[in-house]
Amino acid sequence: MGNAKVIEFPKERSFRKRLQDKAQEQKAVLVMSIASVALMTVFVNQWLVDNSDSAVGGRGNREIASFEPGAFARDVKWEHDIAQRLSAEKSSLVAALAEKPTLRDDLIFGFLEGKYGMNVSGGKVQSLEFIDAQAGEKAMDIQNKANFLKKYASAFGHNYVEVAPAKSADGGEEVFTLIDKSKTIVGHAHFAIDADGRVQSLRFAQ
Repeated sequence: MGNAKVIEFPKERSFRKRLQDKAQEQKAVLVMSIASVALMTVFVNQWLVDNSDSAVGGRGNREIASFEPGAFARDVKWEHDIAQRLSAEKSSLVAALAEKPTLRDDLIFGFLEGKYGMNVSGGKVQSLEFIDAQAGEKAMDIQNKANFLKKYASAFGHNYVEVAPAKSADGGEEVFTLIDKSKTIVGHAHFAIDADGRVQSLRFAQ
């Protein structure tokens, strides 16, 4: 357990507040990207105006500047490079904002609404602990615990495919047996339940 990691989430913030903060962060990134594109556009326009004035050579607009194929080709290449960089930055931003959440993300922030801290060791979830009591939140009332364990089996990482009740609620605990493809018992899931039937914690053990 020396390499165990405990992932906890702020107790005073509700799930709705966390979603709002995430949306605000995405909007801020998008606004910054748009601002950078606008600034680059102004810079390009100013550069073109300055080059045009230099080509005229102070003679006013009545005289057409001489055409230099080499300089024109360099200008076109420079503008093409700028356009490619802006396009790449836009694609990266869209990819970052559209990143698909993992099943573990869905477990913690979706089903469990961010109310539980997660203890992970060796890529496996060792336990989930209710952490939002001080924020006035209530623990989850998971009616069908067997289906819950099966749905998020890969997120927990314990390599089981079947779930069977091993012990009914007794002394505030409900236990399920975890079985792999070869019908071998690979562990047990222990739900700690309060007087209202709400899950205070989930612990995995052999």
